Parts: sequence; C-alpha cells; structure tokens
Amino acid sequence: MKTKYLALLFLMSFLQYSNSQNSVDIIERWDLTDKMIWNHTIDKDAAIDSIELYVPLAVQYCKTLDISFTKRSDWVFPMTGYTAISYRNNGKDYKDEKFEYFQGGDSKGHPAHDIFILDADSNVIEDATGKKIEAVAIVSGVIINIKNTWVPGDLGRGGNFVKLFDPVSKAIFYYSHLDSVLVQVGQIVRAGETVGIVGRTGRKAVHGRTHLHIAYYKIEDGEPIAQDIIKDIYKAEKKVKSK
Repeated sequence: MKTKYLALLFLMSFLQYSNSQNSVDIIERWDLTDKMIWNHTIDKDAAIDSIELYVPLAVQYCKTLDISFTKRSDWVFPMTGYTAISYRNNGKDYKDEKFEYFQGGDSKGHPAHDIFILDADSNVIEDATGKKIEAVAIVSGVIINIKNTWVPGDLGRGGNFVKLFDPVSKAIFYYSHLDSVLVQVGQIVRAGETVGIVGRTGRKAVHGRTHLHIAYYKIEDGEPIAQDIIKDIYKAEKKVKSK
C-alpha cells in the first residue's frame, strides 16, 4: 500500500510538468519510472499511467529536433564492424508467453533475439578483426534508460543495457548483455550511431557466448508489449550484405 501511495504521489508531481517541453523533465522522469519498475517499487497501474503520459510528450519533444526519424522500412541492423554473425536457434528464439514488462529485473521468457559474433575464447573481442563490436541504434530516437554498472555476482539478467525510444513507432528498443554502454539518458541518437559494445554481461550471459540481445516493445495504452521483429532484423542484415 505504501509503495502504491508513493507511486501515485510521483505521478501527481509529474502532472504539474505535463506541459513542459524540457527533455530533462520528460526523459529523466521516464528513466526514474523505469528504475522503479526494475526494482519493483512502483505499482503497475501507476507505472502504466506514467508511461502513457511520457509517450506523447517524448514524441512532441523529438519533433522539435533537427534529425530525420526512421521509417520501419529503413531500420538499421543493430551491430556494425563484424565479420560474421549467427542467430540463436536460427532466429527462432523469440518466446513471450511468460514475459511482462513490469516484471522488471526478474523478467521471464525470451521476447527477443540473440545475435552472436565470432568470439571463440569469449573475451568480447571478435576473433577475425581483433576488435570489439559496436551495437548501434536501429532508429533515430532518445535514450530513456541505461544500466552500466553490472559486475559479476549481480543477479540482473540483462547485465548492462540500453533502452531507446522510437518516436515513430512509439516503441522501445532494448539492447542488453552489453560489455559497456556508450550513451546517457536523455541523449539523442541517430540511426546507425553507437550505443554500446556487444558483450556477455548478465547473470547467465556471463557464462555464455558474446552476443547482443535485442528486443522491441510496442507501447500500447502505457504498457510496453513485446513484438517479434526477426523479419525486420533479417531485412536490415540483407541491406548490409548488399553494400
């Protein structure tokens, strides 16, 4: 009951700023809400009400910026600089039956796709090039939440991660298991710009292969709903191969 009360106070305080065009007000509050979701310190209904308010304000803010937004047909492949990649279960690893965004750091299921790089010794460096591989923005948008403090022993499944809001589709792209995060909350990124380094952070990923976990959450009435984007990823990869 106390948690719900505090969450409602938080939401009411936000309403006082709902007409603000200041990105700090909008994005920092979204970041705080996401942290509360992650730590289970906000009531689900209050979180949904908050996100429902953030979306149009974030879209409005993004429209004031001097950047070209990204149509779905122009989505960018989420990694660059690699020699070769492979997909977990040949791209059939998406499972959203047990997933809900408000599970936070204890999320279940696998509503995403894992893309592996060539790294036989699991040192986060590609074998063929001797370089780390960059994760890049699929679309132009704004960073709404990050984690860059993961250490072995941390029980978080996602490790280091980035959440990128797409003002066109009104959705969140979630990049996780990153070796490091190279963006900040509130930062505007353009499609193809670096957001982090592909890695293997996270409770289970630290014992696995170096890869990027990429998910897409379409926001519907304030609730981020996972959707399978493997066809879009394949299409973007094909464009890279054709160059």
